[in-house]
Amino acid sequence: MSETTGRQSISPVRGDDLWERLRAIEDKLSLIIEILSPEDSDGPTLDEILGRLVTLIAAQNPMLRRIDLTTGRVLDIQEGRMPRSARPNDEDGADA
Repeated sequence: MSETTGRQSISPVRGDDLWERLRAIEDKLSLIIEILSPEDSDGPTLDEILGRLVTLIAAQNPMLRRIDLTTGRVLDIQEGRMPRSARPNDEDGADA
């Protein structure tokens, strides 16, 4: 019986009043989202950062090829094979 009295104390909401309340809730939620959202910064975008990273990696390619060739030579010597630089037909194409 106490449940019915609790429900009776809530006044019925008319259609216009309901829409007005929903608009007020929407405005408050929009304000909260705006406050919590990060502001646009003056820094680079993610695409710009990734593009720069790809450029830097591409610039390091000759050095990485030399490291790979040197590592291959050391491995050849340790395993008793002819070093890659002394082979007549270098299959790796690392001379470029």
